[in-house]
Amino acid sequence: MNLNTKVKNQIIKTISECMKIGERNIYLEKPPENIDADIAFPCFFLAKTRGKNPVEVAKDIAFKIEPEGYIKKVEASGPYVNFLFDWTVLGNELLRTVLKQKEKYGSSALGKGKTVVIDYSSPNIAKPLTVGHLRSTIIGHSLYRIFKFLGYRVIGDNHLGDWGTQFGKLIYAYKKWGSEEKLRTMPIQHLLELYVRFHKEAETNPEIEEFGRMEFKKLEEGDRENLKLWKKFKEFSIKEFNKIYTRLGVEFDYMLGESEYLDGSKRIISRALKLGVAKKSKGAVIIEFEDMPPLLIQKSDEATLYQTRDLATLEYRMRKFKPEKILYVVGSEQSLHFKQVFRAAEMLGIKHTGVHVNFGLMSLPEGKMSTRKGRVVFLEDLLDKAVDMAKKIIEEKNPCLKGKTRIAERVGIGAVKYNDLSRDRVKDIKFDWRNALCFEGNTGPYLQYTYVRASSILRKSGIKQFKSFDAGLLKSEREVSLLRKIFLFPEIVENSANDYKPHYIANYAYELASSFNDFYESVPVLKAEKDLKISRLALTECIKIVLRNALWLLGIEVMERM
Repeated sequence: MNLNTKVKNQIIKTISECMKIGERNIYLEKPPENIDADIAFPCFFLAKTRGKNPVEVAKDIAFKIEPEGYIKKVEASGPYVNFLFDWTVLGNELLRTVLKQKEKYGSSALGKGKTVVIDYSSPNIAKPLTVGHLRSTIIGHSLYRIFKFLGYRVIGDNHLGDWGTQFGKLIYAYKKWGSEEKLRTMPIQHLLELYVRFHKEAETNPEIEEFGRMEFKKLEEGDRENLKLWKKFKEFSIKEFNKIYTRLGVEFDYMLGESEYLDGSKRIISRALKLGVAKKSKGAVIIEFEDMPPLLIQKSDEATLYQTRDLATLEYRMRKFKPEKILYVVGSEQSLHFKQVFRAAEMLGIKHTGVHVNFGLMSLPEGKMSTRKGRVVFLEDLLDKAVDMAKKIIEEKNPCLKGKTRIAERVGIGAVKYNDLSRDRVKDIKFDWRNALCFEGNTGPYLQYTYVRASSILRKSGIKQFKSFDAGLLKSEREVSLLRKIFLFPEIVENSANDYKPHYIANYAYELASSFNDFYESVPVLKAEKDLKISRLALTECIKIVLRNALWLLGIEVMERM
């Protein structure tokens, strides 16, 4: 149990004993910034159950509770009971806890014995990773780390789009216009060219769409030539994807494509018809709903669709992993799709725990991205440009820095990741080079720099271990504010997991960094008298630990020098 939970439980137990109510009925909340309190108990529910005025209930509780232990002061404020912590007592235990737990501070055993499957990134093979794939990839991987940090068994699955009519179109295009040499030397670029060319030709020659469908049908039926080409496209694609994933520090436990679920898809169709859940319509097979459009699960030519394969995937994951949750980190434009798939699964008797973790679209200033029209920004180009910009800044500010190339990679990619993860995932983002590569203000590089600054202070002090310090000496408003923020970190992590929102951690990290820089610029650390100096350095070390942990959860690397 972390210290944050321990303190809350103590307050809940005290209120429970004082008012003779069950602990489950007691909810605590964080007061607004302008209230001089660390935690509050709203009395509305308790007052309602007892037929009393919540203001009077709050006064009654405040009168009965005697401050002790971690609690310095208890007072009623309208319908709330406010608790002010004794930061001399709590501060010492907090700093000792952080210094002892280090990289584990903020973690918990909340998810012990539970499994979470996270479906993220999920690009289509034979197409390059673009900035449009960035959101799913880094939001999903951040959630992967967050849930693992909370003790869950986490399974990351990159559900590749490696099946469907588009591969029939690509096979047709390759047979007609493809180059084996280009495929070998620049596979993804060449396949994208062919895909774009196919759709451009289809604008004036619509019948080639049918040729594409025919090639896919041959692929589904096991045609040797088409299977050979498809496997080659997939092999080249995964190799290229992995280069980008390595740069991003993103990993997966599985990389199972839609093609893995073809047999399961056929069983889904057969069962749906047998149970009367689905019916035939104009040669196709559909599942109808009262409040949504029907879900097509088989085309009239008997080809399966990605929604059929999603049903088979959902059933497979539930059977194999028995997860507490399956998180689908997929854009908001697929909301209807997941509502249909989840409802269809229930109608088929598939008990599932699927959750659509949606996120807003990323668009270009000129409109929505489109691989068909070739209007995309390649993710590799974005990362290269970010790293190049970081290199230039490092050359200007610290030309003698060792390991500049490695540091520039961390800073550039950190900027790209934080630019996305610091925003609420549900909001749309208009991609802008200037914002994506900003290095000042609320940015990844600012947080990395703050970590470096803390490292520099500690390095200059020459102290490597903190065996004795006194948090009671940390009395200024800035110092207490930092203790409060450190104390909140475990709660922020849990809230982030509960709402599937990494931006809670990003915003917290920025507030912590800003408060630390304000503290450092306002009070002496290295020049303070001995006992105060040791205590402020212990506080600095704890801030460094928490900042590193927060950035790790976002997938952002830190460095000791910058």
